Amino acid sequence: MKSTVLGLLSAAGLMGGMINAAVAADAEPTVKSHDKQVVAYIRTWPIGSTPADMDAGRRWSAEQIRCEQLTKLNLSFGLIRNLTEVYIPDLEDRPNSTKTGTIPAFKTMWGEVAKLQSNCPHMKINLSVGGWGADGFSQLAKEKKTRAQFINNIIKIVDKQKLDGVDIDWEYPVGPDWQLPIMVHPRDRANYPALLEETRAALDKLGKKTKKRYELSVAVPATPWFGQKNDIIRIVKTVDFLKVMAYDLAGTWSKQTGHHANLYQRPDDPAWGGWSADQGMKIYLNYGIKPEKLLLGTAFYGRAWKGVENKDNGLFQKFASGAYEDGISWPDIKKLMASGYTRYWDDVAKAPWLYNGDEMITYEDAESLAAKAAYAREHKLGGIMIWEYAHDMDAELLKPLNAALAK
Repeated sequence: MKSTVLGLLSAAGLMGGMINAAVAADAEPTVKSHDKQVVAYIRTWPIGSTPADMDAGRRWSAEQIRCEQLTKLNLSFGLIRNLTEVYIPDLEDRPNSTKTGTIPAFKTMWGEVAKLQSNCPHMKINLSVGGWGADGFSQLAKEKKTRAQFINNIIKIVDKQKLDGVDIDWEYPVGPDWQLPIMVHPRDRANYPALLEETRAALDKLGKKTKKRYELSVAVPATPWFGQKNDIIRIVKTVDFLKVMAYDLAGTWSKQTGHHANLYQRPDDPAWGGWSADQGMKIYLNYGIKPEKLLLGTAFYGRAWKGVENKDNGLFQKFASGAYEDGISWPDIKKLMASGYTRYWDDVAKAPWLYNGDEMITYEDAESLAAKAAYAREHKLGGIMIWEYAHDMDAELLKPLNAALAK
């Protein structure tokens, strides 16, 4: 009898331990804790905030991706060459920032992708083609023949690497009134949706062979001109998601410092009366687009300025020059917090910034991301998009973002 009681107690203890372990495992919210998309781009070039950092050639690995915190991962970027060829530059050796050496190719990338596919069956992995300054779209989209060749080249990669879809990041068809570093033309208004429709048809054709449905998404700006010059209603019929890039609202190109990813408007911003993620999202909502097709873009990096006038803690001030031209990653922002920089919070804009009397840094943290998660829930958006995972390799921002989405 004693041994039976002890056995029962031991079993109960074991079961209790298992339950406690399960509770502990579930204590950290993941994408299974809510019904929103959490989509991160991830760079294919080396990790770091400065050219010197990136010259070191450090790459991400599958083990570093907290896939339980993501629904999708977009490999960024495929580019265009020879009119219709799609290639990833970092799968080839590239010159370093000073042109005095070589950064070795990311030869293990597809192997790391395969590990993620095995370890994270719930997470879709897509190829993103384009990005800022990526030329070639207007040229290839001009003719049906070249569109077909380009799409065929994308489909080959998706099929060979067993990817889940394609993200087209054409920045930007037709183009705004200010100059872009790529070719644009008024005919893009018709050719852009045609390219998307033909890509959708090719993905559906591939799906009949593989017995799966492939996703198609686009990245779009958070400013009014895009909808004025492009056929938003036609575009949205074809794609699964529009990822609204509600960041880089201020930077070294601005006349003074400011918030680069603020949720709400600051009308006293002397630059242009302020702009915000909220205004950007409402552009698309006001077209009648279903909110579940819209993803609110967030930034896991900061923008910075030097020689900032020591007034109002550096916000909305003139500056001498920019800093961290490629953006500053979250781990580097944390280091600055421990080295004489003070964090300030704008409760109107729902945005933090750092200032040390000379440098001002605009960025996102757990508090601003919680506000955006609440916004996504309130407006019934499809979820959140992140630029980009390598700015937060330890998921220190990603985890509280999921926790906020789960509330």
